[in-house]
Amino acid sequence: MKIRVQFLLSLSVILSALTFSASAQQVNDAQLKTNATPINNSLSYINRLQPVTYQYNHNDYKQLNLPTGLQVGFIANDAKQVAPWAITTSNNWYNAGKGSQRAVSTSEVDLQKLVPLLVGAVKEQQAEIEKLKQEVQQLKQSR
Repeated sequence: MKIRVQFLLSLSVILSALTFSASAQQVNDAQLKTNATPINNSLSYINRLQPVTYQYNHNDYKQLNLPTGLQVGFIANDAKQVAPWAITTSNNWYNAGKGSQRAVSTSEVDLQKLVPLLVGAVKEQQAEIEKLKQEVQQLKQSR
């Protein structure tokens, strides 16, 4: 009897969760975002970013458990001059001895926030390519 009651309670919780998720309101992201305007001169942003390869300094910062091996990305302080909205800061705590903890603040580039710039830059380049194709075609025809 006890097992049957637990089963029925579990089943009712699952059904309630399914009912809730089925009746959740769907909101279009365009409704959530206001003042949406196209990004102009995306290529100028991309041209100013300097991609680098690097390795983390494990000798001085082993307590941060940083990834090993060759990394690809940007130096956050440099990228901040170009795209300050793409820089995130994290506060990390680490053990600094018996019962002692220290905080370290690190910055990094949120690569996902650069994707719209990349799409805009590709579109700008494609428009330039199409313009150059038309000019070449006109030059060929004028001979």
